[in-house]
Amino acid sequence: MNRWIKVILIALLVSVISVTLLSCNYAEHQQVVILNDNFDLTNQVLNYIKDNYYDEMDDDEADLYAAAGIVASLGEYNYIYPSSDVLGASSDGKGFGLIVRNTLYNEHLIDFILPGSPFLTASEGHTAIRGDEIYAIGDKRVSGLTSGNYSAVLAELPSDSPVKFTLRRGDEMFDVTYTKVSFNFPYCIYINDLPGVLPDFGYICLRTFDNSTNVLNEFKTAIRSYNSDGNRALILDLRGNGGGSAEVLRYIASCFLGSEAHVGETLVEIHYAREDRSAYITSIPVENKVDTPVYILCDGGTASASEALIGIMKAHGTLTRLIGKTTVGKGVAQNGFTRYEEGEKGIIRDKGKDEEGNEIDLDLYLLQIIIGKYYIYDSSVDGGKYCIHGKPFTPDVVIEGDNPVTPDYSEDLYVQAAIEHYTNK
Repeated sequence: MNRWIKVILIALLVSVISVTLLSCNYAEHQQVVILNDNFDLTNQVLNYIKDNYYDEMDDDEADLYAAAGIVASLGEYNYIYPSSDVLGASSDGKGFGLIVRNTLYNEHLIDFILPGSPFLTASEGHTAIRGDEIYAIGDKRVSGLTSGNYSAVLAELPSDSPVKFTLRRGDEMFDVTYTKVSFNFPYCIYINDLPGVLPDFGYICLRTFDNSTNVLNEFKTAIRSYNSDGNRALILDLRGNGGGSAEVLRYIASCFLGSEAHVGETLVEIHYAREDRSAYITSIPVENKVDTPVYILCDGGTASASEALIGIMKAHGTLTRLIGKTTVGKGVAQNGFTRYEEGEKGIIRDKGKDEEGNEIDLDLYLLQIIIGKYYIYDSSVDGGKYCIHGKPFTPDVVIEGDNPVTPDYSEDLYVQAAIEHYTNK
């Protein structure tokens, strides 16, 4: 009798184990089913809204939000742009020759008046200077507008008619009137003698690494001028520089490796996750090198190739001081494009149907998707390299608060910190 009881108990135990295993397998199977097209969360939400609230939805609008959500789900620094946004930012080759810096309160202060700008000449008894606020354009107040809305106002201005600007300088308000001029907008600006700064200093404002601009030729000219002017220290301004081309980075970084030959040395590795392969940025011969102290200015807009340059110079001991605010930490490569045309890498076209049900082409979209991450080669760290994505650079000298923009550059807190270190070292 006891033997049969044992047999029954064993049989029951086996049954329990079998049921448990089947339940686990079923649960795993159910997890797969939940993720198929019939049960995904997006469709559930759409169907719920249609069934309970609206008979008709704007499917095109929902499609745009869904696409943006998918891109955002890939992580930070992935973007989707409609063609209207990208093409609307393009220039017709005419402008006023100003570089404007926004304050915390969206005041638009003149930072640079570039050679050839109509603002260099007097108008109505007034001449603009660095630090003047552009308070209104025409009869529209722009003080307080975001940078995007301010740019939209500029884009709408006529190219062949006079435009009134209301400027504010301290407590004084005055009007000037100018017409756009044909203008080759520089992305690398060199100044030999900054007002209020020691004559030993040269200054280069590098606004982008984008290869579609003329920045590389402008940079070569700037470095050549810097060396021929006999300067003893360089301020390299990377504030707001969000990066650009790896090829532009290769050349510029090669200029900042010091006087020793470093040709063919690996500076940066770009690891492409999907293909599990790497591309290597190596140093190349350059016509002019910088062999003086270099002070880099950075802020919360300094990203990508700018950060790679900072990392390369730190690894080679050629960065004297990093001054400003913590950088972005965007050590990534994204798919680029040369023309905004269908068929280019990263360009997709939306499709739709007309009233007769025929498929038609709709707007073009640009996808900027992270395809790789930057690794800086540095012999002083474990493994000889490190990934800079998600690891922003903290400046040696941190600048707090909003920075004044005045005609006297010695009042610029970033520049002031570089001068103080140079004179006290």
